[in-house]
This record gives sequence, C-alpha cells and structure tokens, in this order.
Amino acid sequence: MPRRPLALLALALMSAAGAATVWFAAFLIPGGRPLDAGAMQTFTGVAQPPLTPRIDGVAVLADPGPFLVGTALLVLLALARRRWLMAALVPAILLSANLCTQLLKPTLADMRIIDLSGVEMLYPGSWPSGHATASMSLALCLVLVVGPRLRPLAAVAGAGYAVAVGYALVALGWHLPSDVLGGYLVAATFTLLGAALLAALEARTEGAQTAARPPAPIAGPALAASVVALLGSGALAAAVHAPDMTASAFEHPTAVLAAIAIGALGLALTAGLAVVLRP
Repeated sequence: MPRRPLALLALALMSAAGAATVWFAAFLIPGGRPLDAGAMQTFTGVAQPPLTPRIDGVAVLADPGPFLVGTALLVLLALARRRWLMAALVPAILLSANLCTQLLKPTLADMRIIDLSGVEMLYPGSWPSGHATASMSLALCLVLVVGPRLRPLAAVAGAGYAVAVGYALVALGWHLPSDVLGGYLVAATFTLLGAALLAALEARTEGAQTAARPPAPIAGPALAASVVALLGSGALAAAVHAPDMTASAFEHPTAVLAAIAIGALGLALTAGLAVVLRP
C-alpha cells in the first residue's frame, strides 16, 4: 500500500485511541467528572442575555438541516472538481461518523448529575456530542474536498466553525467539554479512514491522481499566522463583548484549560489533515 494511505490509517487509529482516552478520563478517572462539570459551570455563565440568542444561533449550525445542506455542498464541490470517488465517499464519511456517535451515546450512557447554579442537570448518553461530531466532520470533509491551494484557508475556516459550535454547546449547557472533545475525535477517525480509502482507490485508478496539476504546497507560516489571527480575534471579541465574563473565566483555570483543549484540538485536526494531504 502507498505511504499516504498507511499514514492516514495510522492517524485514524491515533484519533480513535484519543477518543477512548477522553472517555476514560471523563468517566473513570477519579476527579474527572468534577473537573468536567466545573469547566462547564463557568462556560454556562457566558450564555446570558443578550448573548444567549447569538450563542444558540451558533449551536444550531450543526443541526440536521444545516448538516444536510453542508453535505450537499461538499458533494457538489467534489463533482465540480471531477473527483468522482471523493463525491461518493464524502457522504459515507459523514454518515458513518455521525451514525457511530448516535450508537455510542446509548451504549456508553452513564447518569452524570451536574449542579449548574443550584439546578441539577442530568447528562445520560451525552458522550460523544452529536453536534460536535457533525460540525467537525463537515469541517474535515471541507479540507478533504477543496484543492491544495485552498486547504490552509479551509483548515482555518473549518476549525473556526467547529470550535465555535463546540464552545456554544458547552456555554448553553447542552454538553460537557469531554462530550465535545469526543465528538471531534470520532469525526476525525472516520474522516481519516475515508481519506485513506480514497487515497488507496485513487492510486489504483488511472487519471484520478491530481499530481499532474501544479498545486502550491501549504505554506506553514501562512497557516500558523491564520491560526494566530483566528485565536486572537476570538479572544478580542470575548474581551470586548463580555469583559466581566472574560475576567471571571481566568479565575477558573479548569474552564480556561477546557477552552484551550477544545480550540487546540479543533485546529490541530483540521490543520493536521491539511498537512498530511499535501502533494
């Protein structure tokens, strides 16, 4: 088998192992549940009027309706690029990732009781997050579908979308941080498996390879600068629109670490896929 499919398969296994590690840490390691709950408690302080409708509007971007629209657009983009195998595999990747999440939810269901501002909230069958899986699978498939020249931009835009949805889910109290991280890693596992299959099939299909086109390599400094700009703009927006919340958040290091973990993982997954797909 060519080198690229093997590398993608290895990364898929690492992603699956990462998901298992997140689940183990959140459910079985002593102290994992209180840390998860404490981080979400701080996040939920963000979802207060007048920000609540805006945050809710971000979270629903991964609802079934937008998800189906995103899937259709990705298929159309693959068809426009004459990547017939990719157009067939993208829906399979998206369906498999999200079906796996829906099967894992009841299978791993565990009654987690979280005290949010004096109100007890139950979180049975919330791991991994379906919305996080949906958003990250769309983001990663965008990186897969676009041409090499656009992959750095797709990686940053896709990460911005998925991370924004992840933050909104926790801020609204729909999911714990570990649910979001698990959803991201499930999405990455199936996207990498699909990318490995695509690479193997295209290697055997005459004319499917795009090596004859002169793609520009991904510019590491440009991608890094885009990532820094995305993180900086997010931090600035938070500081401007909710200064009290921003100051309060830094009094809760667990919440800060959870926010960094969600953001860093989202960026690492999309940027990592863009890098490994380099010609």
